[in-house]
Amino acid sequence: MLTWNGFVEMLGCSKVSTKFIRLPQEFNELPNLDESVLGDRKYYSFFSCGVLFLLEDDQVDQIIFYVEADEGFSMYQGALPVPSGSSESEVIHLLGMPTFLGGGNTDMLLGYINRWIKYDKKGYSLHLQFNKNNVLCRVTLMR
Repeated sequence: MLTWNGFVEMLGCSKVSTKFIRLPQEFNELPNLDESVLGDRKYYSFFSCGVLFLLEDDQVDQIIFYVEADEGFSMYQGALPVPSGSSESEVIHLLGMPTFLGGGNTDMLLGYINRWIKYDKKGYSLHLQFNKNNVLCRVTLMR
């Protein structure tokens, strides 16, 4: 399994790079491949490992870690920058004040939108979502 820094280094990688091609061996799982309607986004879902890679223009743009089992994904078991089960206040205590925050409300079309906080780091962003019980449920690396 990749380390956290290994995942960060995957951001911006081409789908033909050695790092990306070796992902099925890293996870010991073949991904499920899906494409957006316009064809500009590709989704490589490692359901058993709880990780989704979103590619735009054939480069890794986001990596989503399912801290809770959801949307057919198992719970991600690897290392994260914050402990799984953390509340928003615990994450802020560990990482400091976020760059942006939002959610935590109900939209008439989308339903409940998870509370989220985002940190802009050097070379990437870290987006964390919290469920209705204020427990970390998803972590996303974004370039």
